[in-house]
Amino acid sequence: MQLSTFSDYAIRTLMHLAVADRHMLTTRQIAVIHGAKYNHLAKVTQWLVREGYVVSMRGRAGGLKLAMDTKEINVGLVLRDLESQSALVECMRADGGSCVLSPLCPLTTALKAAQTAFFDSLSQLTLHDLTNDNRPIGHLLSQLNGEVT
Repeated sequence: MQLSTFSDYAIRTLMHLAVADRHMLTTRQIAVIHGAKYNHLAKVTQWLVREGYVVSMRGRAGGLKLAMDTKEINVGLVLRDLESQSALVECMRADGGSCVLSPLCPLTTALKAAQTAFFDSLSQLTLHDLTNDNRPIGHLLSQLNGEVT
C-alpha cells in the first residue's frame, strides 16, 4: 500500500506541530522545511483545521498549532480518513470499476483484508507515540525552523 503525498504531508505536519514546543508555525514555514509546494501544503493544513486536528490563528503572530493533545490523535484514524478517497485497485472504487473479474475475484477480498489490517495496525499509534521523548526529531526540526525566515 502506498500513501498519497497528501497523507504523508498531513502526518509530517502533525508530527512537526507536536514537537514545535507550542510555537506557532506557518504553512509556508512547514512547506519550506519539508520541501513541499506551498499550495499543496495549504490544502493539507486546511484539511487538518477542518477536521479539528489543528487550529489556525491569523495575524502577525499567527500560524498553526495542534488543536488537541497528541495522545488524542490516532495515526491510523487520520490515515484512514485521508486514504478512504482512493481505492487500492479499480474494483475497490465506490462505482466498482470496470474489471470483469470483480463479481467473483478473490483478490478484492484479500486486498480489503490487507487494507483493514494496515489501518488497524496504525490505529494502535497516537501522535504521542511518534513524538513523545523524540529528542532527535525535535532537535532536527528546531534546527530547520531556525533556517526558515
